[in-house]
Amino acid sequence: MKINWGTGILLFMILFLMAAGGFIYFAAQQGINLVHKDYYEKGVDYTQRMETDARSVRYRNAFKISNSANAFVVNVEKSVSDKIDSGSVILFRPSDSGKDIQMTVKPKTSEIRFPKKNLIHGRYILKFSWYSEGLKYEIDRPVNVQ
Repeated sequence: MKINWGTGILLFMILFLMAAGGFIYFAAQQGINLVHKDYYEKGVDYTQRMETDARSVRYRNAFKISNSANAFVVNVEKSVSDKIDSGSVILFRPSDSGKDIQMTVKPKTSEIRFPKKNLIHGRYILKFSWYSEGLKYEIDRPVNVQ
């Protein structure tokens, strides 16, 4: 049987629409993970975020990361830990927001330990934010948990 050009175009259109429908179904099944639940509201505070980042640049190397056998450890230099009034540490998992872990930081804390039983091997983003004398500071750093 010979296929004429009209039948060929019809078959192409049918296959194209089936492929497009399959992709749309696949895309609709994917989860949406935003960094924050109030992602869009945080965008409004962008100027404050830039000021916080500018203040925090000098403390970028004040945090040492280590992987022990049973914990992921963040060590804070004494010059920074002595100035901490309050703060928080978030281990943000880019691939699954359900695996994020957050801890509060007490004043003058020099070591934060995350038990490895709560972590998955792979990439996280460490977000360490603290207040000192009424000013906010924040350091973001990609880390690997092994």
